[in-house]
Amino acid sequence: MGLHQAVADCIERCHAAKMRTDHTWFRTVVLAGGTAWVTRLEKEVHDLLPTFISNGIFVITSPYGADSTWYGAKLLSNLSTFPNSWCITEETHA
Repeated sequence: MGLHQAVADCIERCHAAKMRTDHTWFRTVVLAGGTAWVTRLEKEVHDLLPTFISNGIFVITSPYGADSTWYGAKLLSNLSTFPNSWCITEETHA
């Protein structure tokens, strides 16, 4: 399965789940890393999905580029609500 197929499948499942009446929350795809794939990914996702789902979907890049996953993890781990069970420590491996 390619990235475009995985993204399209995820968007389709979010749409089908009807978790919220406002479906705009899954219409922005943030691509971590380089900018070379933005246009291609957006086109391929639009090609895979029906028009009523793909209208309004766009792909953007993170302002942090390739380091965006590290910035995201840093922000998430600093939240007071972050579950400690997600953390791997030396005690976890002992």
